[in-house]
Amino acid sequence: MKRKFEVTRILPFEHNLVLEQIADFQRYEKYLPFCNASRSLNTDNKDFSQIGELEFEIAGVSYKIRSENVIKDEKILITQIKGPFEEMQASWHVEQLDDESSKISFEVNAKVPYFLGILLNDSTVERFVNIFLDSFVNDLDARIKKETKATR
Repeated sequence: MKRKFEVTRILPFEHNLVLEQIADFQRYEKYLPFCNASRSLNTDNKDFSQIGELEFEIAGVSYKIRSENVIKDEKILITQIKGPFEEMQASWHVEQLDDESSKISFEVNAKVPYFLGILLNDSTVERFVNIFLDSFVNDLDARIKKETKATR
């Protein structure tokens, strides 16, 4: 079963900060719902890519997703290497709007097993992504405040 989802949001942050936060794979466990661990397994600075792994626990069932994450221009391209999806490609695109705001777009294209496809209806995915983005904004805001306080 194929699933596609896209969300766009305006954030009150400069785009380099947003892109840096998205690219920091090891921070995902701080704001991604149900994520117990996030780690970078391999980084290639020459190609601006990394292999990352996320561990989730949902309803007592553990899942791991290993993906290749490539930074290209203002995008982060994500391809599942191993995980619960039959196939999964996703991307983040960050666009500067003005000095203090940016637009992010997150898009996922996945081929999922039938049972998982039933669970991942559009409203469930939308709720998950909105919780994720709210947590992302809160984490980035807290990080900026902490860094600002440390430099005073």
